[in-house]
Amino acid sequence: MEQIIELAENVMREYSGRNIFETAENSGVNLWFRELGSLKGLYLYENSKRYIVVNRSLSKHLQRIVCAHELGHDMLHRELSAGGIREHTLFLANNKTEREANLFAAEVLITDNEALSVLEYSRTVQDAAYELDTLPEIVCYKLELLNFKGHSFNISGVSSDFLK
Repeated sequence: MEQIIELAENVMREYSGRNIFETAENSGVNLWFRELGSLKGLYLYENSKRYIVVNRSLSKHLQRIVCAHELGHDMLHRELSAGGIREHTLFLANNKTEREANLFAAEVLITDNEALSVLEYSRTVQDAAYELDTLPEIVCYKLELLNFKGHSFNISGVSSDFLK
């Protein structure tokens, strides 16, 4: 988990843009928005070129999360993506690469200060997600990261397969 945190911090320090789409492009990824049917997004590394494709039919809110997740694959799993990593379902906790991409997404989408500030007054994970303009599952991944950094949040009981 420490590697994911350090990598996310380095990416944000080196490539940060006004939003995650700009950050991905600043890192050298070719970012495309296409009609993908039920596919939410995909990551592909081919001929030394890096591609993130996000389903244009998704809400802007979900596109942002999918892009951050796919950027996680780019940064963490590039060598595994020769045939492409396709996302029909996000937040599969039982798949190591998906879990790592989700942790990376949570770390780049929500700063520690933002999370801690919102968590001071939020009564539920859903409330915090609303305030942070993300999904409850991303908040839970962020809570897991904060716990790794020394905090002690209770993160049990959140579904990991809600985007099936």
